[in-house]
Amino acid sequence: MKFADSSARFKTVSKELGVFLASCGLLRAAKSVGLLRFGFPGFLVFVVPRGYNTSDYETAAFAIMNVKRDDESWTEGWVNREIRVRLANPPRIKGTPHKPVSIYNLKGLDILIAQDIAEVPRDVRFAATAVLQIEPPTAGHINAARRLWRKPTFSEEFAASLSQRPQNVILAAALKPTSAETRIHELDEIDAVETFGPSLFDLPGYSEVKPWALDLARDVERWREKNLDWKLIRAGALVSGPPGTGKTLFATALATALRMKLVSATVGEWQSAGALDDMLAAMRKTFDSVNNGKGVVFFIDEFDAIGTRLTRPSGHHGDQYWQVVIDDFLSLVSTLGDGVILVAATNYPQWIDPAILRAGRIDKHFALSLPDALTRAEILRHHAGDALSVESLMDIADELHGKSGAELERLVRDARRAARNDCRELTLQDLEAQLPATLEYTAEQQLRFAVHEVGHAVSSLALKHSISAKIEVRKRFDPEADGSFGGRTIYDLVPDHVPTETSLLNRIAVSLSGMAAEQAVFGDRSLGSGGTIGSDIEFATGLARKLVGAYGLGGTPIFIAGAKDVGDSPLPEALEEEAMQILREQYQGALSMMTAERERILAVASDVMAHGAVRIERSGETKAA
Repeated sequence: MKFADSSARFKTVSKELGVFLASCGLLRAAKSVGLLRFGFPGFLVFVVPRGYNTSDYETAAFAIMNVKRDDESWTEGWVNREIRVRLANPPRIKGTPHKPVSIYNLKGLDILIAQDIAEVPRDVRFAATAVLQIEPPTAGHINAARRLWRKPTFSEEFAASLSQRPQNVILAAALKPTSAETRIHELDEIDAVETFGPSLFDLPGYSEVKPWALDLARDVERWREKNLDWKLIRAGALVSGPPGTGKTLFATALATALRMKLVSATVGEWQSAGALDDMLAAMRKTFDSVNNGKGVVFFIDEFDAIGTRLTRPSGHHGDQYWQVVIDDFLSLVSTLGDGVILVAATNYPQWIDPAILRAGRIDKHFALSLPDALTRAEILRHHAGDALSVESLMDIADELHGKSGAELERLVRDARRAARNDCRELTLQDLEAQLPATLEYTAEQQLRFAVHEVGHAVSSLALKHSISAKIEVRKRFDPEADGSFGGRTIYDLVPDHVPTETSLLNRIAVSLSGMAAEQAVFGDRSLGSGGTIGSDIEFATGLARKLVGAYGLGGTPIFIAGAKDVGDSPLPEALEEEAMQILREQYQGALSMMTAERERILAVASDVMAHGAVRIERSGETKAA
């Protein structure tokens, strides 16, 4: 097949600036391998410059082949499958099957246009006469366009500089009636990202993720300066944590810190588009929108809703749905363009398919937690402004245990409103007035909390589960809060990279030791060990089930399902009874230990009540924390 002569193709491509420049790139690529003069057999694959509009190159290809888009081969293309020019991955059209290129639909093809070489299957690449990478417009192409549209040409230096810029900037400068050279600084502002809100590095908290973000920011600058290939950066991260830990704010603040555009989506939005094909089309449309080559933080919320594939398909129709969704998602992630940083957020990271979290995809996972007392004070200070110091806010922050960053911001906002209504500046008293009404635990209740937590600590140290343990007990609580923490133990754990049956049983014993300590000291147990997901009893029960149903460490080595699928519901009767026997034995062992250590537990608990927090070392030393 030969290209059309210059006069035939010029008639079409001279109508639109983008199409003209695209045709220059196509012809330059073909000429570089000697195909322009003598034509070619078979078909050619052209890969457009990163971030460029494929539709301009498609239109240009029809022109240089002298093929009309509305002829029979185009209008009936999916009937007789003869399309001479086409996109490797055409846009999805609702109500019609999606037809990316494959080795089975090449009949009549002369030119294939791809945004990324990954869109072209390997067998199609092999079958092609040549695979050609199109370069951006040259300085000569840009000035040729200026002459064609009867505008003054640019200096060679300016045109060469312009050719290195994104496609939209080139078109804006080339279309300008007067010379753009005197306003070169404005070209830099065309693609400048309008950021909203603070930079991540100006926000308090986020200690878990800031080191990664700082390294990423340095690499992004190297990439912008063309000193680093994006393939060496490819960044994907999952942020998880309970509601209010600032997952959405993190994505926004990261985009600001990196001077990138933020594109947000939720899996729920994609699913609301309709049936499977509609959902996939919505997902692909979002992915297409971020592949602009300029730099984007792509934030996907509600990420656990993407689903997971069963390790053993049940035969249910829904199995295939999730298989298709996740396979398509993985394909889209693998073809993300340069400059795209994928950040996914979820409250339930355990529900996400492991294949999505593998290296090269979303391989960083940061668990965000509710802020501690110091971070709460810093958050209050951030929203309150310069009037108040972090030190002055520590007492207030201590009263706000369990509050999220969003709740703290609202508290400061309400305090500011009260100050404005009195026509004055914000004061410490305004913030104190917004504190929730609290009640005080009785001395007996505080002692029970202390005994419970000391039981955990003593057991953990004795079983070599930890090196030291810090015990905290609170004196007041918010009756309106979903859950009131009375006490907690923070461990300096012994590394356990290869858990054994003994170390796993010890974990169960440590979890049950708080309840056992209450029974040993008071002869009566409270509800403090159970009742909620994440409680001591829930953890111990789930681990006992995993021991016998997933890890094969019961009386009969057997595998029922993966560890993530075992623990939340009863096992088959015989295995369930074995798991319950493990719990009984570990509780009795913990109770024996707590009974023997009763006097020590009471002594340490008294120290905890006196100081609010103490640390116990494995040596037995106890000191105020």
